[in-house]
Amino acid sequence: MQREGLYLVDIVEAARKIASYLEGVSPEVWAADSMRRDAVIWQLSIIGEAVGGISEETRDVTPQIPWKLIRGLRNNVVHRYFSVDWKIVHTAATVNVPELERQVRDLLQRAHPDLFKRLEQQESRESIDSSDVGPTDSSPDTDLH
Repeated sequence: MQREGLYLVDIVEAARKIASYLEGVSPEVWAADSMRRDAVIWQLSIIGEAVGGISEETRDVTPQIPWKLIRGLRNNVVHRYFSVDWKIVHTAATVNVPELERQVRDLLQRAHPDLFKRLEQQESRESIDSSDVGPTDSSPDTDLH
């Protein structure tokens, strides 16, 4: 079950990265910025891969999370990359991913409170570190994996 908790952490971290990539980004900038789109697609694929590690038992007790749709989106963006509908990806990234993050945080807090606490501590440190100019602390005790 600890491994599953780490997959949930991966989902939250990828969702946070997507939010940071899209903060304040207009649809016009999104359409013109292939590096940003590639970064979002990569994080969506990480989410989809992590979803693949979630047990059937957990999926069954969390029907509000569309696990199969998430995995399906990952498969579409990875296997059909050259025909991706970027408007759908943008909607998924700006509407669905924040809701997924909220739901997975709730699940993580209930099922893996130790990992949830460590995630919050890491986020707090990153918030403080983001105002620093120097290197961030990468000591082993700060890594959730």
